[in-house]
Amino acid sequence: MKLTRWTWVSFVFVILALRPGAAHAAGCSASASSIDFGQLSPIALREVDTTGSITVTCTWPALAVMPNALVCLNLGGPDPRVLRNGGNTLQYTLYQDASRLTAWGSVAAGTQPIALVLTKPPAGVSASQSVTIYGRIAGNQPAVPTVNNSNTTYKEMFNGTSTALSYGFYRFIEPTCAGLAATDRFPFDVSAIVVNDCNITATGVGFGAVSVTTAHLRSTGTITARCTNGDAWRIALSAGAGGNVSARRMQRSGGGGEVAYQLYLDSSHATVWGDGAKGTSTGTGTGSGYATVLTVYGDVPAQTTPAPGNYSDTITATISF
Repeated sequence: MKLTRWTWVSFVFVILALRPGAAHAAGCSASASSIDFGQLSPIALREVDTTGSITVTCTWPALAVMPNALVCLNLGGPDPRVLRNGGNTLQYTLYQDASRLTAWGSVAAGTQPIALVLTKPPAGVSASQSVTIYGRIAGNQPAVPTVNNSNTTYKEMFNGTSTALSYGFYRFIEPTCAGLAATDRFPFDVSAIVVNDCNITATGVGFGAVSVTTAHLRSTGTITARCTNGDAWRIALSAGAGGNVSARRMQRSGGGGEVAYQLYLDSSHATVWGDGAKGTSTGTGTGSGYATVLTVYGDVPAQTTPAPGNYSDTITATISF
C-alpha cells in the first residue's frame, strides 16, 4: 500500500489598515474677536451699536462619510448683560441678527444659541465660516458715571463656563444643539468707554418795559446744565458788549445810550456771575446725568434814565468739564 504525504504550507497575510484622513483630527473650533463699543456719552440717551465676529473652523477625514457639521455657539449669563467698572454698570445685549431682535443665548439657559452648518469642501479637509455678532448698548442710561472725572472703561470678559462650543457631524439627518455636548470654549471680551460730557441751554433775563431807571429792576433767567454722572463742571458768563465782566452794560439799539446791569449767582445779588476774573465767580457743580437748572439773577441798579429805546446785551455761557 502506497502512502501519500501531503505538506501544508500556511501563508499569513498581514494587512495594514490605513484610516482615511488619519493625519487630520476631525473636529470644530471657534475663535472670537473682541467687541468694542468705543466711546459713548450716557447723557446723549441714545442706543450705541457695534459688531464683532466669531470664526468657526471644522476639519474632516480625507474620506468623510459624514460631510456636514452642525456647530452651536452658546453664550451663558443673563440678558440684558452688563459692562462693569467696579460697582458701576452699563447695560447691553448681544444679538444674532442685524435687526437686533434675537438675543444670543445658550441651550443651558433655555435661550437660543447661534447655530450654523459647515460642509466639507470637495477638495480639502477643512472649512471655515465667519459669524457676525451684533451688540447694542441700551439707550436712556443717563446715570452711568465716570470715575475720577476721567473717561472710564467698562468691560465684561467671557471665559470659563461663559462660552461653550458644541458640534456634531452628520450625513442626512441634522442633529439639534440641545443634543450636543460642549467640547470647547471661545473666550472674548466686550468693552466701552464712558466719556465726560456736558451740554447747556439758557433762557434770557428780561427786565421788561420801564419808563425810568431810578430804582432797582430785577429779573431772572435760567441755565440748564446736563453732565455725565460724576463729572465736575464750571459755567462762566462772558463780559458782553461792554467788555467788563464786573461792570456790564446793555447797549441801545442804534446807539446813543447804555444801561448798567449785573448778573448774579445768588438771590441776594452778592456774588457776581462772571468768568472768575475781577472778583467774579463761576457756577460750579458735579453732574448726575440729569438736568440741573441754575437761576441767573439779574439786577439793573438805580441810575440816570437814558434815552428811550431797546437796550440789550449778549452773554455767552461756557461750560468747562
